[in-house]
Amino acid sequence: MEELDNESPVQEAKEYLVPIKMAGEILEIEEGPLTKAATNNDLYWFQINSKKAGGTHYSPFAYGLFDDISDVKVKLISGAEYEFNCAMMRDGKNKIEGYDNYYYAPFYMDKDNKFVYSISESKSVYNTWSDLRNGDSYAIPNIDRYCGKIEGISPSTTTSISINMKRSAFGLKCIAEGLTEGELKIRLVYGSCFSPAMSIKAGGELFVEDIFTSDGLWDDSFDIIGYLCTLEVIHIHSDKTEEIIVNESMTFKRNKKTIVTIKINKDANDTGTKGVDIVLDDTPMTDGDSVIIDGK
Repeated sequence: MEELDNESPVQEAKEYLVPIKMAGEILEIEEGPLTKAATNNDLYWFQINSKKAGGTHYSPFAYGLFDDISDVKVKLISGAEYEFNCAMMRDGKNKIEGYDNYYYAPFYMDKDNKFVYSISESKSVYNTWSDLRNGDSYAIPNIDRYCGKIEGISPSTTTSISINMKRSAFGLKCIAEGLTEGELKIRLVYGSCFSPAMSIKAGGELFVEDIFTSDGLWDDSFDIIGYLCTLEVIHIHSDKTEEIIVNESMTFKRNKKTIVTIKINKDANDTGTKGVDIVLDDTPMTDGDSVIIDGK
């Protein structure tokens, strides 16, 4: 009895309030060629998972959607390890369809600027299928996105969480040469999935550019492998007839802008076959090799 009386009492689990900060490429956006959206229009999407210390599998713990992370904090419990997943969408409040504080795909949740603690519900922060404000849904949305992940976090030894964010988007700029009539409709295709279309019209500015994101581009392997999809260009003539002039597979790299020059060759000796040259040049985002593709 004396030995039992001298034993330490069972310790209750402690709660730790831990601040979260962003780091990595998310801080470097102003150095690039793309315009930064207003901070309060960006959306930050968190999924936090937990497991018992030394365990093998993470399970849901908390999630949240924020437009202000200047003082975001999460309540963690001792005796567990945590995994933090985060995605940030530039200008997400203006890009994603919703009403009041509720946003549709990829979020399907309210922006409350607080964490919802749930062991049964998980939000996939790496999903890219998006419902845009134009009323359509796309698997390759024209959205600038950053993703980050950190795991093995013990609250008893952590005073703050710093998540290294990587840009999971690529840029595409198209330049038209020799477009004298009609309009070029340009989009990216992957299977039955599409991006929003870009347009170049004769008589106007003969170039267009945008930023796109797609599944998997947050992964390190895509710095080397890239994202393979099809560039489709349709020439809509002045008489409203349509002609596919480009249907080429191309590889896009994470955090790089690819410049495509579409040369529509037509002269007095043209027999009806239209030649299209596509010149690819990866630029910073980082300079890369140039490739020439001759199309018919």
